[in-house]
Amino acid sequence: MTARAVVTGGSGGIGLAVVEAMRGRGWEVTSLSRREGCDVSDEAQVRSAFARFDALDALVHCAQVLIKRPFAETSASDWDDQLGAGLRGAFLCSREAFRLMRGHGGSIVLVSSLSGVTGAEKFAGMAGYVAAKSGLAGLTEVLAVEGRPERIRVNAISPGAVDTAMLRIAGVEGPRLQRAEVARLIVWLASRDSEPLSGANLRLDPH
Repeated sequence: MTARAVVTGGSGGIGLAVVEAMRGRGWEVTSLSRREGCDVSDEAQVRSAFARFDALDALVHCAQVLIKRPFAETSASDWDDQLGAGLRGAFLCSREAFRLMRGHGGSIVLVSSLSGVTGAEKFAGMAGYVAAKSGLAGLTEVLAVEGRPERIRVNAISPGAVDTAMLRIAGVEGPRLQRAEVARLIVWLASRDSEPLSGANLRLDPH
């Protein structure tokens, strides 16, 4: 039977690379993004998007908004947009995935960032983004605990600078990872090849 996956943020950046990599390996992939008509921070839209499935093998949450602005000039709506896509979206989509994975197990991969890792370098103007990515690290750990009895594995991946449009918005200079190499690791985490790994947060430093 063909493995089925949902990838959020799948219309660009890392998400698109994951969609392409999964389809290249025979996965049946549904991409969810604002560009494709689904706001993952909207509970009703997420419920509707997942209602088409009777089971699911993997969820990869890549969706994120980055609004670079000095903290004192950040509006509440800017803050909400960033935590909405990154953290609330992860909550809403993971909750639906849990319901669909009961009884047969599955894998959830939350795409965080080095920006969300304690002790890693932070960049000015990115408070909302960093808060969202930091939240994913904690969410990964608790979902791994709750998923264990249901054979649902939950892991995170925290890449440094990746060559995407979002990186250009961030204005971060220096070495960068390629989307394809990050996607390859995400697909491995989503697949049974990475069993029994769960609760991990893989840190990827560009060189």
